[in-house]
Parts: sequence; C-alpha cells; structure tokens
Amino acid sequence: MVLVFGTTYYAKRPFGWQTANWYYTKAYMGALMSYAIVIYKTYGPPQLNLAFLHRLIVDENVEYLLLAFFWLMMKPMVVTLLPFVVFSLFHVITYTRSTLIPAVFPGVTAEIQRVRQEERSGTVRTGLSAAGRVSKYMGDWSSKYYSPALREVGVWEVAVVGAWIVLGAVTFQTPLLAPPFYFQFLRMRYALSAPTRAAFRRVRGFLDNML
Repeated sequence: MVLVFGTTYYAKRPFGWQTANWYYTKAYMGALMSYAIVIYKTYGPPQLNLAFLHRLIVDENVEYLLLAFFWLMMKPMVVTLLPFVVFSLFHVITYTRSTLIPAVFPGVTAEIQRVRQEERSGTVRTGLSAAGRVSKYMGDWSSKYYSPALREVGVWEVAVVGAWIVLGAVTFQTPLLAPPFYFQFLRMRYALSAPTRAAFRRVRGFLDNML
C-alpha cells in the first residue's frame, strides 16, 4: 500500500519536485519492505550455506528487491515504478481478499466456496452478502487480469525502461553503471521468467516489422 500511494502522489506532483521526490522515495521503501517480508516469510532467517544462497539467487522476489534498492539509490525515474506498482496492486488485492475481509467477516470464505460449488454444478441457490460480492469480484478480477498484466509489465521492462536507461546513460542523465546492472537483471529474468522471454519476442517482432 505504501508503494501504491507513494507512486500516486509522486505521479501527481502537485506539491513541487522536492515533495514529489519524497513520495518517490517512500514508494520504493514500501517496495523494499514488501519484498523483504515476502522473502523472510518464504525462507526464514538467513543461512550461511550455498544451497540457501542458490535459492535466493533464483527467486524473483530477491531480484526485484535488489532492483528496487538500486532504483532507490538512483536519480528518480518514474518509468521504473510501473512494474512495482502493478505487482503491489495485485498483492494489495490478494491480501485484502484473503486476509482483511475474512478477518472482519469470518463467514465470507465459506460463503464464496459454497457459491462457487453451486456455480460449477449449475444450481446457484444462494446469493452473496455485500462483503462476499466484493471479495469474489476482487478474486475474479485478479484471476482475469494477472497474467495479461505480467505480459505487459514484461514488455514495459524490456522496451520502455531498457530504452530509458540507455538514453539516460548516453545523455549522462543516469550513471553508466545503470545499463549493465539493469541488463543483468533482464538477463536473469529472461532465464527464469516465461513472460519476460515472451516480452523479448514481442519487442523483437515489433522492431522487425518496423524495420
């Protein structure tokens, strides 16, 4: 949530650049906290062995944690925020649907499961409460748009952010360290992520058609 709201206020920039940059920093701090919590919940305390290190290296959450830290240290670039905002939006929806709503309305989960079973059998007899409708809508919306969002984020990371970083380095607006660091990140994503490989194919196909 910190990431989503921080990005929203940064994009609006109604308070001047100094305040906008403060929101940019808070957005990436929110990203760092989010990924750190996810990684800790997945792996627990750090372990000093190669097997643990290998599991971290191939985990996309670790890759995005390092990338978020890198962008936080750089001059603000709003184009870098979009992938994190998209991921964060789905995380907020999932957390709200699976944790917050059931905490306030304990019967919602069983209610939705019952209705889904009735839908599969074609005999819907009961309706949903207001909380149930909201939770079900959030779940259906997330299931419908998560994969397309990943595909578009992949294209954005390859085409938009990649081009922005190169242009910034050529015009001395970003450090020369930025392109090799970011392209190493893309290299890891290409090796481990099917959406990223598909994004490279889409960008290559677009460029082939243009040329």
